[in-house]
Amino acid sequence: MDRDTVLRPAVPADTPAMAAGMADALADYPSFAPPGWAVPPQSAEEAALRALLSDPDVWAYVAEVDGRIAGQITLVPARRAARAVDEPGLVHLRNLFVDHAHWGGGIATALHAAAVEAARERGYTAMRLFVATGQARARGFYAREGWDEVGAPFFDATLNLELVELRRPVG
Repeated sequence: MDRDTVLRPAVPADTPAMAAGMADALADYPSFAPPGWAVPPQSAEEAALRALLSDPDVWAYVAEVDGRIAGQITLVPARRAARAVDEPGLVHLRNLFVDHAHWGGGIATALHAAAVEAARERGYTAMRLFVATGQARARGFYAREGWDEVGAPFFDATLNLELVELRRPVG
């Protein structure tokens, strides 16, 4: 990661930039998504982030380069995340995104490491996430970071995408 990159906790004022980052990150999804698939509305993500960032049980970090958000990651207790499960010790990784201009620079690895450490500090023993089955780049990254596929792919009607669940131990 470039020494000019700063990792810091996300704050509610970051919601517009984080929502825009999500929309930008999903811009390449039509290449593998079902015909007619569209990026979810940025306004919906802003609303979700406002609620999440005001919740003390949610942990979120951003990576800044030259004062602009270039990456983000969020952890949500799995009992309150999408496809909620009541598994003590499990945390859900939500939205690890890095601006395309910063791919390959180590930001994703640094954000991921910070999230694993945050999960450990909060007493979680395992992490889970969902990734689009067609998102080969992200799936490769997660495999390198120790994530394993759990169960069969499933269709998420809200996102209109086929997803797969990945998990990894925190330790």
